Amino acid sequence: MKSDQDLFAQAIFESLIHAPTLIGELPESQVFDRSHLILPDPLPPLNLSQKLGHLYEQALALLFTHHSNYALLETNLPLRHDRHHTIGELDFLLRKKKHDTLIHLELATKFYLAVETDVGLVLPGPDARDHYFKKLARLREHQLTLTSRHRKHLPEAFHQIDILPRHLVLGALFDHIDSEHLAQPEAIHPQARRGRWLTLEELPTHFEATTLRLIPKLLWPVPPDLLLGIKLEPFSPSSLADRCLMALTTCGTSLFVTPPGYPHHQGTGIR
Repeated sequence: MKSDQDLFAQAIFESLIHAPTLIGELPESQVFDRSHLILPDPLPPLNLSQKLGHLYEQALALLFTHHSNYALLETNLPLRHDRHHTIGELDFLLRKKKHDTLIHLELATKFYLAVETDVGLVLPGPDARDHYFKKLARLREHQLTLTSRHRKHLPEAFHQIDILPRHLVLGALFDHIDSEHLAQPEAIHPQARRGRWLTLEELPTHFEATTLRLIPKLLWPVPPDLLLGIKLEPFSPSSLADRCLMALTTCGTSLFVTPPGYPHHQGTGIR
């Protein structure tokens, strides 16, 4: 029988291979093609105690390391003006062996909640200081252009080689529980994972808290269908405090529960 850690690791690897992407094709970059990725057997160990982004970077690096079609050349490669100033960092630099193609891949795990305001739609994250449009702009204007705009700051071996930018953004967009329409922001992938969100105050109107199961943060990027077989703890409203939590409903959908007043309570200026 597999341990909880083994089940968590398998769900993480499978998500990187199969989970829907949040952001679709961009003028600057295509979505990374994962059709050739396969689940390693046996599964390599993961450090499940690290931050969410680092965990999924480690897991994806291991997928490349165990795949004969890819050579992982660099991870978290800094581009520096000088020893004191960093321009940016490449998440992954890969060589696709069959075509001898170099790929710069940016990976992210992101979650956004659609909020209707007096000035229109805003899409804050669980930390409302983050938001979808800010991430999209940074991805398009900075991260995905690093190898084209700052070629001379790459290692010398890559100065004269074409490098294809690619992105893989895993996550989900959550519409309010009472919203009649699904938000369709710029660049959202047509098959992006969707869910619903509500505040703790609204929870009793829609759900019995005892029927919900808490999804730990390291499994937030895992689609609900890949959570089957994983034992999840009961959802407890008392553990909400001032942070957002993700829960699994009896219908097999993911739900974000936010503190009262979200997102205004986080001092974002959203009205």
